[in-house]
Amino acid sequence: MGRIRKEKAKKSVGIFTGLFFIAGLVILVLIGISLGKETYRKRQIQKEIENLQSEIQKMNQENSELENFISYLSTKEFQEKEAREKLNLQKEDERMIVLRKELERQKEAKNAKQDPNTNYAEDKSPNWQKWLKFFFE
Repeated sequence: MGRIRKEKAKKSVGIFTGLFFIAGLVILVLIGISLGKETYRKRQIQKEIENLQSEIQKMNQENSELENFISYLSTKEFQEKEAREKLNLQKEDERMIVLRKELERQKEAKNAKQDPNTNYAEDKSPNWQKWLKFFFE
């Protein structure tokens, strides 16, 4: 009888160690899966932090550019330039000279007639007018 007990005890110890081994293995796999999920989540959060930091840098750069632009707009030189261009204002001791585009075109045409090597400006009139000029002028 002692022998049977010893065999039963060995079997129960073998079963217990087998179950203990399987339970330990299951716990180890669950811990590994949990660790993998946390590592993946940490990587995703790190990527999001890097993206947000780059966005912050872009916004800071844009903000500094806007501040520079605002400081430029508040300068006296800019205000004078805008007053001259948009409001046609001038200082008391200044004289304004107005150049007309027609006079410039006439001067260019005279220069083109005098210098035969220069390219002539392209005539943009309709084709039928060009033919009329060719035959009747």
